[in-house]
Amino acid sequence: MVTQVAEDTPAADAGLKEGDVLLQLGKKKISDPEDVFDASFYITAGDTVPITVMRGDQKMTFHVQATMHPVSKTGMLLASPGTIPGVVPMSLEDDTVPSP
Repeated sequence: MVTQVAEDTPAADAGLKEGDVLLQLGKKKISDPEDVFDASFYITAGDTVPITVMRGDQKMTFHVQATMHPVSKTGMLLASPGTIPGVVPMSLEDDTVPSP
């Protein structure tokens, strides 16, 4: 899997570059994008994670200190009830039927 590396991220700071072919993240071998998601599930902010890539004909391992994703630092990711057009907020305790 060919990587895309955003600027000013722990991966970029550790030396990973766009175009590196991701081979392993932590203990998980990577063969498709879902493997990255599976491996990241077990990583906590503050962990140092080995990331192995192929760059050209050279196999390289970088040690990256994981941080919180920027979106998770801002709080809730879900919209508040009633703010999504076409969605009617409901409660499990509510016996009323919403009107169209």
